[in-house]
Amino acid sequence: MEPSAAPPFADQLRALREGAGALWLDDRAVITVRGDDRLTWLNGVVTADLRPIALGHGAYTAIVAVKGKMLADAFVHRTDDALLVVVPAEQRDALLAHFERFIVMEDVLLDATPERVLTVQGPKAVELTEGWPGRSIADRLGYGGVDVMVGEGHEAPRSDAVTPVSREAFDAESVTQARPRWGVDFGVDNYVQEAAITPRAVSFQKGCYLGQEVVCRLQMRGHVQKQLVALTQSGKTPAAGAEVFAEGKVVGKVTSVTSGIEGEPAKLLAMVKYSTLEKRPALEIDGAPADWAQ
Repeated sequence: MEPSAAPPFADQLRALREGAGALWLDDRAVITVRGDDRLTWLNGVVTADLRPIALGHGAYTAIVAVKGKMLADAFVHRTDDALLVVVPAEQRDALLAHFERFIVMEDVLLDATPERVLTVQGPKAVELTEGWPGRSIADRLGYGGVDVMVGEGHEAPRSDAVTPVSREAFDAESVTQARPRWGVDFGVDNYVQEAAITPRAVSFQKGCYLGQEVVCRLQMRGHVQKQLVALTQSGKTPAAGAEVFAEGKVVGKVTSVTSGIEGEPAKLLAMVKYSTLEKRPALEIDGAPADWAQ
């Protein structure tokens, strides 16, 4: 399941859209949370409600600081004796230090564990990985999927029906599906609402958690000052960093882009002023019209 074994780019995209595509998430690391209080404690320091997670399933969440800015996004997977928090590798040590500050009297043990994460995404991913050891449900692209935790010294499960895909193809489909990426489309300077992940990552019913006051206040106020949006552009593919214009003024910047399969319009994610999102005026990027994604 290595990228070097991946088929042509268009076939990789089709596997993610119609079958199952596998990629090693080597930009992600695992924090293992053990102890009798692990669930209630972790539920108090992330934005999603972890309590309904079944064994062998994961939940997408954000981790925010006291003042509401994001520290990371993550998938939290539940096993019979631990919670496995799959986080950006570059943030792991900072997150461990952050978590440690909020353990008081709880029975919680944190550890940076050496598992690699193989993600298998696509509408057939769950079916084709049935029975794989270390598998946990994790829908990363909107089609359905799983993360597979592979311990140090262990080989990943294999199936001829699962297609190896490259990081380029996986990222392209992330843009196509308007699934923004940590460190590319949003990061530590953003609030959850700016990253446009609130519906997937935040519970407004679960009760108190770290940073809740700011997250809820922004939600109740109605909007943030800027937000990620999905756009399309036909005839050309602008570069990340290109400015977005409306009515002759700069209103945002492209964060990521893909041309997808030949013949498809370019798909973009862009951080734009919220007032632009409300009015939805005609847009222009690199001198060519751009459209709001449906």
